[in-house]
Amino acid sequence: MSAAAHDAEGLVALVPPHLDHPVRLSDYLGAAGATVMIQRALNCVDSRLVDHGLRVGAIMDAMLEAAGWEPARRRDACLMALMHDIGAYRTEEIDRLVEFETGAVWEHSFYGYLFFKELSPLAGYAEVVLYHHMPDRLFTSQGPAVRFLAQVLQVADRVDMLLLEHPRAGADEVAHALESAPAGQFSREATALFQEAERSTGLLGRLHGGFDVEDALRKVSAAADPDDATAFLDMLVHVIDFRSRHTVTHTVTTAWTAYEIARRLMEDEAERGRVYCAALLHDVGKIGIPLGILEKPGRLDAREMAVMRTHVTLTESILAGCVPLDIAAAAARHHEKLDGSGYPRGLEAADLQMADRIIAVADIVSALVGTRSYKEAFPKERVLEVLADQRDGGLIDDSCVAVMERHYDEVMAVVQRACLPVTALYERVQQEYRWLLEQLACHEAGPLAESAVPVG
Repeated sequence: MSAAAHDAEGLVALVPPHLDHPVRLSDYLGAAGATVMIQRALNCVDSRLVDHGLRVGAIMDAMLEAAGWEPARRRDACLMALMHDIGAYRTEEIDRLVEFETGAVWEHSFYGYLFFKELSPLAGYAEVVLYHHMPDRLFTSQGPAVRFLAQVLQVADRVDMLLLEHPRAGADEVAHALESAPAGQFSREATALFQEAERSTGLLGRLHGGFDVEDALRKVSAAADPDDATAFLDMLVHVIDFRSRHTVTHTVTTAWTAYEIARRLMEDEAERGRVYCAALLHDVGKIGIPLGILEKPGRLDAREMAVMRTHVTLTESILAGCVPLDIAAAAARHHEKLDGSGYPRGLEAADLQMADRIIAVADIVSALVGTRSYKEAFPKERVLEVLADQRDGGLIDDSCVAVMERHYDEVMAVVQRACLPVTALYERVQQEYRWLLEQLACHEAGPLAESAVPVG
């Protein structure tokens, strides 16, 4: 094992503090379920990247095994590889990501770095994600451990992108493609590790033959700390909400409003926790909705509304089998109405449980008190007026509306406290992102000039 590979084994993940939750999320969601949901969510971004992260993780695992890494250390590196493109939800970069040789991929690397740094239990790998597209020749001040893993990740990533373009490519074709890359793109050590992994494990044959994606993913994450589920879930939720400045606190507002309503209507704390967990997950499907629709000023036309409504079925598919059935159902029913006029299934009052009803009201409250590209936040009087109108029209639950009428100020005070750290996190991420873009601009005399992007 090289010195750099040995040093890389010592990367320590400095886990950021979890965001504020009223319940212990790991009681409802395991780390394996959380990582499966992240993989499914990323699959919703673009069909060309379906299961890309897991295949990169499998390639990287074989390369690190060839480097002599023990399974426990490979597990964290594979989880990092699984999520390395988490910044690619900014889909304007997708076309450039699928090119085998590309130099314009810094935006998603910047966002991926920031999400790993601020929200992931794998924060120690943040710089690896940042530099996973940087040519080996441009590494200067970065530590040998970061350089080694970033290069292993880059080779694994480029190999899978090549296989996406040429599904039946053999070992000789892959080796030729790596060797034909611009001088200094890949380190000799990383390409040698890939070739050794292919020789010793028949890696490409396994990838060509296919494998059970989610079974492999569950095995990778099975040994993870249960509390990691909270950090993984925080990261997934904020990847979605941070797509737009208007949605930064939508999920937190919905979840805490739902919990505060449940606290006044449900005696069982476990049931309240399930409501909170479902509300936290209710919009995960929005990662598959184009930003142009999410951010459109004014009313959506019929085609755009049809696309927007698919976020509910996407949520269902992301959650299926990862959370208890009642939590998945409550998360996916937040647009159903008591009179059967809602979507996606047109359920009626008899079909809707109290958890479903609570989250539906909480989601409306969150939409009303938040800003959108086409509206300002509504004041208390207007929020209560809209709720009353929908209640009187037979659309939403009377008892939930009554809680908001009686306890609006108390509920919103709790929500405001919960939103403060989220807003601060968003501003910090945006500030760091702008700083990174400025550093990139300073180095664009050539392709990133002659040095790497500095990290502060």
